Formats: sequence, structure tokens, C-alpha cells
Amino acid sequence: MDKKLSIEVKGLGKGLLLTLVLGLLVTPLIYFTGIKETIMPTLGNLIMAVGIFYCSCYVSKAHGSKGLVRGISMGLVFFIFMLIATIVFNSSLISFKTFLYTLSLCLIAGSLGGILGIGLSDQAI
Repeated sequence: MDKKLSIEVKGLGKGLLLTLVLGLLVTPLIYFTGIKETIMPTLGNLIMAVGIFYCSCYVSKAHGSKGLVRGISMGLVFFIFMLIATIVFNSSLISFKTFLYTLSLCLIAGSLGGILGIGLSDQAI
């Protein structure tokens, strides 16, 4: 099995890993400091956006073209992955409002990361 993973799968893995690491770093910070727990949903959305941004930036930088399309597609894949995880672990968290908010956050973060990835790419014209 010498097959290499596609750049999209690598980017998605790195984005998910970054999201997990940031989540694990923020958790004790909230627990051991005086930061109020009401900020947790905002921090969760910010951490997710950073992971998606990095993921799309990585993929579009590697390809060097179509950054907006690649970023939006990576944001959509990330959203679908998170939606499946939410359905499996706690489906009561899903409502129409949160669905639309999270989808738009994923698409915006993905598109911005894809655009930046093209700017950072060596292959850009």
C-alpha cells in the first residue's frame, strides 16, 4: 500500500488535527482561569473557523489554482464531517438556526482560506 493520500484528505486531516489541538489547549485555559464559560460557544466557532481556514489554505496552496472553489469545497466537506459527528454524538444540538450559521461559517472560512492559499502559492500567476 504505497498509495499516497490526496492533498484534500491530507488538508482535511491537518485541519481536523489543528481543531482538536486548539480545543484541547483552550479547555484547560477556561477551566483554570477566570474566563467565563459563556464564551465557550464563541471559542468553539472560532476554533472551527481556524481549522477550516488552515485546511483550505493548505489545499489551495498545494494546487495553486481555483482557490475559492477548493476552499468552499473543503469548508463543505469539513461541515459535513462535523454534521455527521454531531448527529452521532448529540443530535439534539442541531437546529435550523445553528445549521445555517455553521454552514455559512464553514463556507466563509473555507473561501477566505482558499483565496489566501492562492496568494501564498508559488504556482500563482
